Amino acid sequence: MKRKDGWNVDDDNLLASTVLIYIESGKTQLKAFEDVGLKLSRTSAACGFRWNSTVRHRYIKSIAEAKTHKIKRNYKKTYSNEELSIDSIISCLLALKDDLQRAEIEKSIISKKIQNVSLEINARRSERHLDALANKEALSLLLSKAAELGLFEHNKKPAI
Repeated sequence: MKRKDGWNVDDDNLLASTVLIYIESGKTQLKAFEDVGLKLSRTSAACGFRWNSTVRHRYIKSIAEAKTHKIKRNYKKTYSNEELSIDSIISCLLALKDDLQRAEIEKSIISKKIQNVSLEINARRSERHLDALANKEALSLLLSKAAELGLFEHNKKPAI
């Protein structure tokens, strides 16, 4: 059964294009979620969840390009009419360092999530393996008991 409020391709495209424009212009993604939410009659939280859970993964390259454009535009805006000085270069490098640190933190968070999911998968595999062993053992006990009771004729199916 399909949800009445399900996301469609047009909704995803609007969300992606809006977020990319906001990133490139230096605005926050939260503001993009609010604006898209108003257009789609959804909450900003729903838009943010959809972006982070589904849509963002399809736009990794576009996000990187938008961030690069933002940095270039900010650099030109800040330094185009002034002579490059050590202070302006240091300021730009510090801003880039902050961006890199944020990206490294995000990478670390994603790595931990991947590690947790891997642990969960391994735990579930172990549980399934133990369940399978227990089932085999139980079946073996049942068959042994049936044989003891003489319910089997040699090389034939059980008598019912």
